[in-house]
Amino acid sequence: MINKKTVNRIKRMVFKKFPEFKGIDPKILERKVKPQSAIYRKLSLGTPKILRKVFRLKFERKVTTVDEIEIDRILTVTINEAGEIIKITESR
Repeated sequence: MINKKTVNRIKRMVFKKFPEFKGIDPKILERKVKPQSAIYRKLSLGTPKILRKVFRLKFERKVTTVDEIEIDRILTVTINEAGEIIKITESR
């Protein structure tokens, strides 16, 4: 599992860029990712046997629109084992 220090660092970075998610604790999901063997075959490389761990921090918040309809705002941050951000996705 990812350590608390890394999670807090990622949260600070997210709160700077997306202040509407400030104060929300993320759900942390861990996934193991297999190498894409088709790409290695195309490049005539041997398939690596290493599984990578990827963590997803999912921030969820309910927002009320002008029409007084509640919608979910979801921000997902994908990070690798080293704690580097790979991708940030946001719902509309």
